[in-house]
Amino acid sequence: MELFVVGAGYVGLTTAVGFAQLGHRVTVHDIDAGRIESLQAGRVPIFEPGLEDALHQEQARGRLAFTTDATPGPAVQMAVVCVPTPIGLDGLLDMWIVEDVVGRLAAVLAPDRMIVVRSTLPLGGPDRLERPAGGRPDSDRPAIVVNPEFMAEGRALADFAAPSRVAIGYLSARDRDAAARLADLYAPLNAPLIVADARSVVLVKLASNVFLGLKIAFANELARLCDATGADVAVVADGLGFDPRIGRAFLNSGPGFGGSCLPEQAAAIAVETARCDVEAPLLSAIATSNTTHQQELVSTVERLLPRGLRQTKIALLGLAFKANTDDVRHSPALTVARGLRARGAKVVGYDPVANATAQGADPELETASSAAEAIDGSDAVVVATEWPEFASLDWPALATTMRGDLVYDTRRTVAPDAVTAAGLRYVGLGRSGVPATPR
Repeated sequence: MELFVVGAGYVGLTTAVGFAQLGHRVTVHDIDAGRIESLQAGRVPIFEPGLEDALHQEQARGRLAFTTDATPGPAVQMAVVCVPTPIGLDGLLDMWIVEDVVGRLAAVLAPDRMIVVRSTLPLGGPDRLERPAGGRPDSDRPAIVVNPEFMAEGRALADFAAPSRVAIGYLSARDRDAAARLADLYAPLNAPLIVADARSVVLVKLASNVFLGLKIAFANELARLCDATGADVAVVADGLGFDPRIGRAFLNSGPGFGGSCLPEQAAAIAVETARCDVEAPLLSAIATSNTTHQQELVSTVERLLPRGLRQTKIALLGLAFKANTDDVRHSPALTVARGLRARGAKVVGYDPVANATAQGADPELETASSAAEAIDGSDAVVVATEWPEFASLDWPALATTMRGDLVYDTRRTVAPDAVTAAGLRYVGLGRSGVPATPR
């Protein structure tokens, strides 16, 4: 099948490569000419394990191309919309870009063609997509279905190839045949399949991400409770995880959830419930819990230093919101960095792949070219991202360069014995009996 993907970001590129690997011919469109030029030359502008090699392979096979031309070719049977829906001024996911793209596609595609919306939509999104485009009557438009993605950054290609589920939503009865045709495209993946009304499918996507945020926030609040009581949050999480009704996934404590999805959607669902006049105190508390947790981490570092944070140097290891990506959108590390600076600390960060994107997001952030350079002369080291290289640092050598002795590990990445053997003080989130904040 001939596909036309609109949007060359994380979702668009992974979707395009994934369908190309299934044997389809895919053209990717983006309005960023520089990005398209890089992709045509085989340079991927984002860090995603395996993506660049896979892209090269599909280009060589003639199944993947890139263009700035927004008009699908006459052979295109399916257009896939993978453009962002950022939080708007009203706190909801803003779908004006999606509406614009769908409107333009609907005006030029024949009625027997299909538009697939992979972008994450607000709850009212399907209703807004049903508006006819270009003056064409509803019966004369191409079919429109929603097909939200469930790919995690850092393993997006693997998630496309072996999805936990495929969800397809039809806007109206006339779109059901298109939903079935799209399901056939995914059939080789042998994934659980949901084909239902678009309103339900949109909420499946939103609720999935918000629930993951809920589990992370729950684990992080447990970690701080463990700090106050001397318990070990990993033991508690393991004990919870043995219950099949709960499960162990996403119960690892850390500096909070980040990225482009969970923080924005956790905030948006609180606005959605209020807009629908639905009392939902649990859903409304998830984003607040995440923010509170990051503020508490800053307070913890301040309490652990003998003279507080003023005029100290903090080495921040990890700037991406998680390992195996260079994405720093809503990164907890950057939030913690700003909080530390606000209390008088100098923060020097290091990330194996995200230094440049971090500085783009936070121009005040100073970065180092290595962990050792960041740690040199520091009063404390804060581990904020679970990069494997941080698990094998040479702590005896690093200890000789530090001014202080604190290593605060929010990710359980560093071996405590290796740190203490070097004469340093190890404190791990949820495992060390950190005293609670005085109230």
